[in-house]
Amino acid sequence: MYPILFKVFGFPIHSYGVMLLIAFFVAVWYGRKRAPKFGLSPGELYDAAFWALILGVLGARIFFIIQEWDHYSKHKEELFSLQFAGLTSFGGVFFGILGLFIWSRIAKKSFVRVLDVIAAPFLVAHAIGRVGCLLNGCCYGGVCDLPWAIHVDHYPQLFHPAQIYYAVMVLAALGVLLYVERRGIPYGRSASVAMILHGVARFIYEFWRAGTDEQVRNGLATSTYMNHWPITDAQVAALVLIAIGVALYLYLPHRATARSFAPVET
Repeated sequence: MYPILFKVFGFPIHSYGVMLLIAFFVAVWYGRKRAPKFGLSPGELYDAAFWALILGVLGARIFFIIQEWDHYSKHKEELFSLQFAGLTSFGGVFFGILGLFIWSRIAKKSFVRVLDVIAAPFLVAHAIGRVGCLLNGCCYGGVCDLPWAIHVDHYPQLFHPAQIYYAVMVLAALGVLLYVERRGIPYGRSASVAMILHGVARFIYEFWRAGTDEQVRNGLATSTYMNHWPITDAQVAALVLIAIGVALYLYLPHRATARSFAPVET
């Protein structure tokens, strides 16, 4: 684990924050290449990405505080930490989408078309972000003794590298999305396919994930496969995302079949 890469004038540079920045810039670069094929200019993509970044980080922090309120209610001085610590991905996803919606309304652009543009970049960014989780030593899986098991600071056991499992599933989802796009798909389908596949990947990942550090310390998350029942909050959010994706997939083609795109070159 390398939670701190180095220090600049005594200020720690966290690996998770660095990977999030890399993920964002790679996603913007990729989105810029895709934008003209979906009727947006590269400049408009930059503007949309800015809104998604600001609200996405805000949402990721808010959702994490709500999720860990038992801790923050006792440590209110940590509520306004400026470090890239204490973020949750679904908060970032939902608030990031809200940011894109706000921008699309201001810019008078099709919100669904904006979602189509960022569908593939979002999956790439998410995979990169999970590498940040691995370096940070968070979001690991349950205890295991497999050859590729990883060590986590402060624990004697070895754990599933669930972050990498998740990243591989997300990259597989990207491959499926690009295959579908090459065949030519109607308006809104790129966004809906990405939502469905990402939701499925996250739902599966939760069966491996060990939970929070506090749960691990208390012996509540030490089985080889974390088959939670009832399902976790993240799995509920994943099901919501899948439902939204399915609704878009079924509804939008009937509404906009005349605006089908030609096959997308990627």
